[in-house]
Amino acid sequence: MAEKKENVLKKKGLGFWNDFKAFITRGNVLDMAIGVIMATAFNAIVTAIVSSVLMPLVAAAVPGGFDGLVTVLNHDKAVLTAAEAAALAEAGGKTVEYWGVTYNASIVNVINWGAVINAFINFLVIAFTMFLIVKIASGISKKRAELKAKMLEDYYKKHPEERPAPAEPDAPKPTELDILVQIRDMLKEQQTPKEK
Repeated sequence: MAEKKENVLKKKGLGFWNDFKAFITRGNVLDMAIGVIMATAFNAIVTAIVSSVLMPLVAAAVPGGFDGLVTVLNHDKAVLTAAEAAALAEAGGKTVEYWGVTYNASIVNVINWGAVINAFINFLVIAFTMFLIVKIASGISKKRAELKAKMLEDYYKKHPEERPAPAEPDAPKPTELDILVQIRDMLKEQQTPKEK
């Protein structure tokens, strides 16, 4: 009994391992891994475009760039004078500055609109770039299919004997009722006595 149970467990373990091995070696997993690697590399390109090209343009239009677009929720409690900021820095505390006002970094609460705008710009850049890639790829595949069809047609014009015959339309498939009628007729034939 124990041996039988052990054999069943071994078979289940081997079956699981074989399923896992088949899953890993399928093309979809490799395609997905390549997609993740490409997305990571693509993210670096988008980040470089946004931080090196778009944000300097924004910084020229908005003083401090989008990073300065914040709403300070507890302005009265967190704002520091120059002396308080110096004392806090000497004590090892941190300060942050928004629009020329210094705040205690440990107690200031802000709504960072700039981070939301940056994320939105990143999304638009990624979406537009992906749109262009898909548009170009579909255009290339369409042109390729048209070229292949034209070459094939040119070949068949030169060699008409090799052109395949047009496909004949399939005969309509019998319905369930037709099959039942055939079965009934066959049963009737079997039941009627045969004449000699």
